[in-house]
Amino acid sequence: MFLTDMDPPDRDLLNLIQSRVPLVREPFAELAGQLGWEEKEVLERLRHLREQAGVIREIAGIFGAAALGYALALAALRVGPPRLDQAGQIVAGHPGVSHCYAREGTYNLWFTLAVSPQSRLGLEGSVVALARKCGASSHLVLPTLRRYKLDVRFGAEDDEHANPPGTAPGTGVRPVAAAGAPVPGPAKAPSPAPTQQQVRAIQALQIDLPIQSDPFAPLARSADMDADDLLVHAADFLAVGWMRRYAATLHHRAAGAAANVMVAWKAAPAYADAAGALCAQVSTVSHCYLRPAAPDWPYNLYTMIHGQSREDCAMTIDRIISTTGLSEHLELWTKAEYRKQRVRLFSDQEAQWEEAHLRK
Repeated sequence: MFLTDMDPPDRDLLNLIQSRVPLVREPFAELAGQLGWEEKEVLERLRHLREQAGVIREIAGIFGAAALGYALALAALRVGPPRLDQAGQIVAGHPGVSHCYAREGTYNLWFTLAVSPQSRLGLEGSVVALARKCGASSHLVLPTLRRYKLDVRFGAEDDEHANPPGTAPGTGVRPVAAAGAPVPGPAKAPSPAPTQQQVRAIQALQIDLPIQSDPFAPLARSADMDADDLLVHAADFLAVGWMRRYAATLHHRAAGAAANVMVAWKAAPAYADAAGALCAQVSTVSHCYLRPAAPDWPYNLYTMIHGQSREDCAMTIDRIISTTGLSEHLELWTKAEYRKQRVRLFSDQEAQWEEAHLRK
């Protein structure tokens, strides 16, 4: 999706690095070989796309926080309009918040929150603490019940290698059974907690990869280990599912996604899986989740839609309505962005925030 007004070589490179950056000592040389280029050209184009064009946000490990013991949820606050900007800054200051937006609607401040197993407040307690600090009249905590799609890769539908093995073409999700429910995967035993050395490796792999030859060397030094050892850890993390992929993420607007909207749908429980699977097949839907409803909030299916304009997003909403038969929904258009930054796992910032809050 998108990557408009861009030279084809840049688009090819961005498609490739959004899917995977090789976990080898000279990843940019390997990428150059895949593209039929010289390493120098890859380095020059990446530096331009990051520093001048502002398209690349970072190149780093994309970890599954839940697989590492973190509790996660989408949360929302109902805040008086005069306090909204101040509340947005307060929420954005929590180190476990990755996204925080003011949106249209009665629940007007939305954020994603992750808390570690060591959190003294926990997930619900952290949202309650934030709601109190923001002067919110009510709040929602909406953990994921089922994920149908999580694929924020722009232009990737043009790349024949964009889908991970075993996923449905163009969706980034598993194939869907005839009845509409996702095919269940094999049950996995809970992963043991990472060792101290593994934690250091996770912290290092979350650092933005330098655009240079042998770029993992400085990351490894930050973890007090050899670069080859760091890459062995990285491969292990992929194998056990702690890291979803090592790849680039882009700035949405620079990639052509000038508009976005989160849509909350009311789906009958018996139909939610089928509807979620259909939504996931829409290329301009980047996220699709099933979440619990609440007494004053009957919505349970969530889609994040990106477009080059508000009209593009509205067309996607119409397409979902006609495809799924869903009708009752709320369009939660973005009004302001307060935070958009990956949570740094296993940092000491959470403990510092909670200590400061608990003293008050």
